[in-house]
Amino acid sequence: MSIIQLQEGNCQNCYKCIRGCPVKAIEFKDGRAAVIEKECILCGACIANCPQNAKYIKSELTEVKGYIQKGQRVYATVAPSWSGYFNTMNFKAFSQALKSLGFYEAEETAIGARQTSNQYELLAQENKMDNIIITACSSVVMLVENFFPSLIPSLAPVSSPMMAHARMMKECYGNDIKVVFIGPCFSKKSEAKDVLAGGFVDHVLTFDEIETWFNKQEVCLEDEDDEAKGVSCPKSRLYPTPCGIIKTMDEQKISKYSIVTVDGLDRCKELFEAIVEDDIKGLMIEANVCAGSCIGGPVMRLRDKRLIVAQSFISDKKQPHDKVAAKTCERDEEHPRAFSSHTIVKKLPNEVEIAAILAKTGKYAKEQELNCGSCGYASCREKAIAVYQGKADINMCLPFFRERAENISNTILSHSPNAIVAVDHELLIQDINKTAEKMFGLKKAECLGMPINMYINSEDFEKAKTDQRPIENTVIYDEYDKIVEQTVIYINKHDMYVAFIKDVTKEMNDAQELKQLRNHTIETAQKVIDKQMRVAQEIASLLGETTAETKVALTHLKKSMAEKTGE
Repeated sequence: MSIIQLQEGNCQNCYKCIRGCPVKAIEFKDGRAAVIEKECILCGACIANCPQNAKYIKSELTEVKGYIQKGQRVYATVAPSWSGYFNTMNFKAFSQALKSLGFYEAEETAIGARQTSNQYELLAQENKMDNIIITACSSVVMLVENFFPSLIPSLAPVSSPMMAHARMMKECYGNDIKVVFIGPCFSKKSEAKDVLAGGFVDHVLTFDEIETWFNKQEVCLEDEDDEAKGVSCPKSRLYPTPCGIIKTMDEQKISKYSIVTVDGLDRCKELFEAIVEDDIKGLMIEANVCAGSCIGGPVMRLRDKRLIVAQSFISDKKQPHDKVAAKTCERDEEHPRAFSSHTIVKKLPNEVEIAAILAKTGKYAKEQELNCGSCGYASCREKAIAVYQGKADINMCLPFFRERAENISNTILSHSPNAIVAVDHELLIQDINKTAEKMFGLKKAECLGMPINMYINSEDFEKAKTDQRPIENTVIYDEYDKIVEQTVIYINKHDMYVAFIKDVTKEMNDAQELKQLRNHTIETAQKVIDKQMRVAQEIASLLGETTAETKVALTHLKKSMAEKTGE
């Protein structure tokens, strides 16, 4: 499972994490920004930059609590920056608080830092490496392994203070113990899982996780652990400060190299690029991805711990608990580690393919490439390459799609057969289209900013806001000799109104004429029917009289004939 997790429902497609990611280890797919785990160096920029809290660090609290509940001995190795986070230098109180949570013992990672510095000094004295990159920052290691593989031979093959101390603890207290590192860094979670780093740290918790745990358990932070053990070399507590590693070493032992200290990811990249491109040699480089070193780590930044304030609590002076050094301080041994290249070679598009991708966002010439950075990439060309490699979506070009949306909107407004009027919350006209100008005989320049009731009835506008629904009405405007179908919509989000007005005067007039024609036709038909009925009745009456007379005459004739024949 990835160390940086995504709450998909919170991601709002703002691309801020992409803009803030210094190594562009974020891909945008299916409408969501996701971290590319193989390229990420866990600097925490994406978490710090996300305004919607869509990204978060996977917690290992459940596993640590599980060890404690099972009765296993859990030892804490605490990064020296703890005093800058909690604004105190009383380790005895901090140790007691950890024991209240169930930790068996707590020691300072500075114990391992002394061992790491010793190893750095030996490397410098051997003078076998062209350059030596010294660092306690696992993000620096990931930066080199992922993006500067040619500098891997320059990484000092020495375990970090975290891993060195964890190894010392297991060798002193038993391999069956669990070692938990507590610090200000996300990338330590990755180092703990890296077999090449040593594999002696079981889990990593950040200061804010510990603080939350303290609060939930209502742990007293004033009680002191009288059995807390200290360090034999207090100067090692300077590791999390700028130039802190160099300050822990003997200048004479590292004098064969020119000393360079660099903190901040951009500065690290700039220096590494210069070494690669200009073939610079003879440097001992103390490198930290976070500006201000570890006391400027991601957890410190996310919890608004001011660098200057935090640094004021870091001291190389002996503390009360240093009177008795931890058992691990007695060890003096080598702490080797190895590195490997994690560089992913990606196919690059050719110029024709880049041009085709740019064309999809309306960029057919160099001057059309705005390079605004709204998509998260420094240039349109860089974004096109990301699209080709599957890291970016073609739809991420905000200026293009805004322009297209505006063009579509303007086309609809300009060519709509209906009048469209936009009105603000004070019922002042903000915009009208050409159809509205023609329909009501207005000029846009003259009516903008004027009250809508100067031109059309405003009752439907007020009702649309009150009822929170579209209001549809047929309205007769005698002054314009118009009959219209008027729909008014209130847009609550923007506190404004839009009216859609359809001129139905001709249809209504035609309907009225048709109705009159129908009524006339019906009246004429009725008159014809009535006349026909009268004629029919008259004919029937005449036929009745004629038939009766004929019957009488024929009867009389029959009778006369019968008498003459003697019948």
